[in-house]
Amino acid sequence: MIASIYCSGSIQKGPNDTGKLCWSDTERRVLAQAAQPLDVKFLCPDDPAHDLSDTASLFGRDMYQIQIADYVVVDARERRGIGIGVEMVAAKILGAGLVIVLPNNTYYRTSKLSYRGSTVDEYIHPHIALLADVIVDDFQSAGYWIKEHFHGPKELKGTDVIHDAIETYKTKMLPFDPPMIETLDKLDMYKTCNVSGTKREISASK
Repeated sequence: MIASIYCSGSIQKGPNDTGKLCWSDTERRVLAQAAQPLDVKFLCPDDPAHDLSDTASLFGRDMYQIQIADYVVVDARERRGIGIGVEMVAAKILGAGLVIVLPNNTYYRTSKLSYRGSTVDEYIHPHIALLADVIVDDFQSAGYWIKEHFHGPKELKGTDVIHDAIETYKTKMLPFDPPMIETLDKLDMYKTCNVSGTKREISASK
């Protein structure tokens, strides 16, 4: 059986990027060996491109690869750029499993973090924690999880996780968020903020 995996992570765009941790043959080999007997086919956003000036096609290629992938595996070992976040959300929109390789005590995951006026133990960046179907320490563990999930699939997260997070915030945190309440008051939205729907729908209810 074949499993297709989109390799999400930093692309080396020039000589200044040579020190970054990126997907390489090593990471792909480790993951593929752990996933055996699955036959893993990798989809790589850093493949040669016909025309770097064709931004619509370049973006479309990445999104198409995510659309046909069984899993998106994100290399989150180091701080990443805007494209990785977009690809994580796209995985949820397009129905791919989202596997995050995130070792402890790295940029997005730490045993203790003091930030925004509070301290939390076992911190994982909220965007990763909410969107990921699984968070693993290394690429070998990613391969093991993919093999197990492929043979005994469980329901993956979809776009509902985003809407659920919004509703959770509005119920649990918004009443204790004075800056946000002040902003909503200025927008004349606070009384309608508990109405589910898009910004356009909420605005239309004023």
